Amino acid sequence: MARHFFNGTIYTDPFTLKSELYVSDLGIVCTRIEFDQSVTKELIDLKGKCLIPSFRDGHLHPLLGGRESLGLDVSKAKTAREVGELLREYLGQNPELTWLDAGTYNRGILGQQVKESIDEYVSSVPVVLHADDHHTIWVNSQALFVAGLTSTSIPGLEVIGIDTDGLGQPTGILRESRAKELVLSHAPARTIESECQALLKAEELLISAGITHVQDAWVDKEILEVYLHAENLLKLSYHLAFSLTPDNLESDFRFVKGAKESLKNSMIKPHAVKIFIDGVFGSATAAVSKPYLSTQATGQIDWDARALSDALNFAKENQLQAHLHAIGDAAIEFALDSIENSRITNAVIAHAELTNDYLIERAKSLGVTLCVQPFWAQRNDLLLTCSHHLGTERLDSLYSFNSFLKAGVPLAFSSDWPVSSYKPLEGIATAVFRRLNDGQLVHNETESITVQEALTAYTTGVTGMLGSEAANLEEGASFSAVVLSGDLMQQDLEGITSLEVLAVYKDGTRLFPHNNN
Repeated sequence: MARHFFNGTIYTDPFTLKSELYVSDLGIVCTRIEFDQSVTKELIDLKGKCLIPSFRDGHLHPLLGGRESLGLDVSKAKTAREVGELLREYLGQNPELTWLDAGTYNRGILGQQVKESIDEYVSSVPVVLHADDHHTIWVNSQALFVAGLTSTSIPGLEVIGIDTDGLGQPTGILRESRAKELVLSHAPARTIESECQALLKAEELLISAGITHVQDAWVDKEILEVYLHAENLLKLSYHLAFSLTPDNLESDFRFVKGAKESLKNSMIKPHAVKIFIDGVFGSATAAVSKPYLSTQATGQIDWDARALSDALNFAKENQLQAHLHAIGDAAIEFALDSIENSRITNAVIAHAELTNDYLIERAKSLGVTLCVQPFWAQRNDLLLTCSHHLGTERLDSLYSFNSFLKAGVPLAFSSDWPVSSYKPLEGIATAVFRRLNDGQLVHNETESITVQEALTAYTTGVTGMLGSEAANLEEGASFSAVVLSGDLMQQDLEGITSLEVLAVYKDGTRLFPHNNN
């Protein structure tokens, strides 16, 4: 069905305003003449509302987000006691559970984050709570027992990433994959049906936020199986970044080649390899050039130069983009060195939190896209719980979006959901005002950007990174668009966060119903 949008504010891109827009029955933005020639037509009176290109998300984890959305939500809990009460209530409502997995908890909550704080409420089954950075889990004694982590004879617990109490006993906090997997590997196997349900739940939420195109930034064998099983039910455009790990590189190479083959005739696109260079600031595992104030260490780089070179060469040979997680300045420099040495031309550095002018200029010269998370640029607990590690000066310098744009570095926005909100309107508000509500102090205001720049990063910034179809609404473009309750470009902070997504279209198909009231 052809459509004519009128009587509203229509942006064909973040800078171009039109009074009306025509879409052909093939879902392509067209001329009035082409519209008039269509057999079936729909006239859509926007009634003063706003039409913009749909949002894209360049780095998120839909399946993980869907799992959490269907499970126990402890994100609003402000104390360890509240977390415990939620866990006890949930187990009472689901007495058949033999394993309780919940997320995400706020690392800045009041009360001790130790196993005993959970044991007081739930001790009969293993409990795993995922921290809001998704690099840390908090477990009870039963989870440690199942994993065999109760003996003081286990050497080097802290080296592995397990916090201890000074007497060699695990506290219940495990950081980074090596430690987390000691517990998570004992979790009951998920069924393919429940996994598909989680992926479809994720898609439902993403569509409701105005998102039509995404990149899953960590796809292993099990996650790929879910995509293949659910493929005929999916509505969004998916690009996949396949996991590479230094300890299993050859087997990972075989997996990626097989994954590309299995997606040869699929609408799901094999796009990149995902490489973790370092950790995160919240656990002092991101690689930094100057030692952390808390540990006097400099974090960790998870790859050696030769293995990373092999990984980048593999990506280049297999026409895949290299998507590198690098948060600390030392990790970013290591990533840039490897990119330069491998002569790869379309690399992406995800997160890029702690930077400087030198690193920014190098990223520009090497043609590197920075895929960042605007929602993180606010003074909430996700940021403030890093202050004792980084100190004020480094903390205040994080998320230099304005500097990236001024230097001419390609910038793509994303959420890293479920680490943070999947809603682009909240990301835009934070990027522009460097806070999400009036109760917050502004974070590093000199790095704020305009609404137009933020929307660009959520549209053409992502399509440029993914090499996918254009994100604008010019004639001849596929019609993927969002109807908002008000003009995005004319809002203050409260105005942007109060906007509603009223309709979502992808390639001419309406995915989310239009509100005619």
